[in-house]
Amino acid sequence: MVSLVFGVLSIATSFVAVGFILGIIGLIFGVIGLEQINRLKQSGKLEALGGIICCLLGIFLTIKSSISIILSLS
Repeated sequence: MVSLVFGVLSIATSFVAVGFILGIIGLIFGVIGLEQINRLKQSGKLEALGGIICCLLGIFLTIKSSISIILSLS
């Protein structure tokens, strides 16, 4: 659940560098959570995967917007 929240926040703040940081933190939490879910046979696998996907999307959007801002300034 934490990974999903960080993923949504990283998408929402992808126009600033904060989105990248939130995406990395959420990605770490998502991978750790997914490993625990698989090891302990718990539920919540889709939430962890959704969080990982949102975090990756947030990281990608942050990098893309940063590149476009740099290119537009030069």
